[in-house]
Amino acid sequence: MPVNADKVNQDWEQRTTEKLAGNLESTATDVVWLDTGGTDFLALYNEQSNGYAKGAIIILHAMGTHADWPQIISPIRTKLPNQGWSTLSIQLPLIAPENQIEDYGGTLAQSVGRIGAAIKFLRERQFTNIVVIGHSFGAALALAYLEKQKNQNIGALVAIGLQNYAFLKPAMDILALITKTKIPVLDIYGDRDFKNVIKRAPDRRLAAKKGNNERYTQLEIEGADHYFTGMEDILIQQILEWLDKAGSDLPFVVYEGHDINMGKYAK
Repeated sequence: MPVNADKVNQDWEQRTTEKLAGNLESTATDVVWLDTGGTDFLALYNEQSNGYAKGAIIILHAMGTHADWPQIISPIRTKLPNQGWSTLSIQLPLIAPENQIEDYGGTLAQSVGRIGAAIKFLRERQFTNIVVIGHSFGAALALAYLEKQKNQNIGALVAIGLQNYAFLKPAMDILALITKTKIPVLDIYGDRDFKNVIKRAPDRRLAAKKGNNERYTQLEIEGADHYFTGMEDILIQQILEWLDKAGSDLPFVVYEGHDINMGKYAK
């Protein structure tokens, strides 16, 4: 009798998230289960803790990882609450190791539904300023959500290590998605990132220009790899600075005194 690939993937995600939820029971994180019309999925919520609420951030992890991945995801979701941002890191659909990685292309609709459920969760808690931070495939899924939802309810997007996914079935046209995106976007990556991320950076800038998105900016961080290994604090600092500028609706220019050794803005 043939094995149902979808069932294998669901079981893999369930085992992953149940273990993750158990590990976080005694922490400051609220483990919540959201649904997309019959299917529950894990989300990790941390309320802002500095007394000055700036808004809420939905965090989308990379392909094959999870909502508390130790690189990028966990540092962002646990440190931004100290800066006035509540965070909601959601579990995206997983493909079991025994299945094909290109099958992540088939998770698009489900992922878009989960982002919508996360927005609903935050809206019910009276958040009006909602930002999405996506790493790698998570950033691509955020762009897909923005294309498909007319009532976007997202104020800005931070895309970390954004790359093309031509190998997916069906493939994703990242450049076309960028062209259609009109909200403020920070496209941030490292100069030691994956070759695809670095090589296509000029194409991503051109796509944003083609779409007349004057609120798109690109920042390359010197010394950073795809996972910002050992450079999480610099990543968070750059995100917070950009969010402050985006929130004040100022032109995206470099602050005076910006340390050029930390990164460089594309012109």
